[in-house]
Amino acid sequence: MKFPIDQTPYPKDPRSKPIDAKTPDGGYVYVRDTNGIVYILPDGPHLHPKVLGGGQAAKHAGDLTVNNGKIIDVTNLSGTFQFDDEAGLKEVAEQLRKQGLSVELGAVRFFPGDGSAPIILE
Repeated sequence: MKFPIDQTPYPKDPRSKPIDAKTPDGGYVYVRDTNGIVYILPDGPHLHPKVLGGGQAAKHAGDLTVNNGKIIDVTNLSGTFQFDDEAGLKEVAEQLRKQGLSVELGAVRFFPGDGSAPIILE
């Protein structure tokens, strides 16, 4: 678990909601809350701390892309949380499946903190 680097207690964005199979196609930022649920917002600048709001801690965060009800890309890219663990990203992929989405082969991409090339985990 990590708290956001930006400790400003931003309010929760009213568009924030758990991802599900009815999520429209597009790019999103996500945060996995302390209960394990993956919440999303349409992608944009500095939105990770507003997904849960209040400076809350998260189990993981990054970005993802939905296409035809499938996750075609999910990463650990978040300047606000900066998660650097492969296991946490694999847990996000598993939770996305539990929340009703399929995760395409090659979609789970881990970006190491040292700036080296991404690693495809699944």
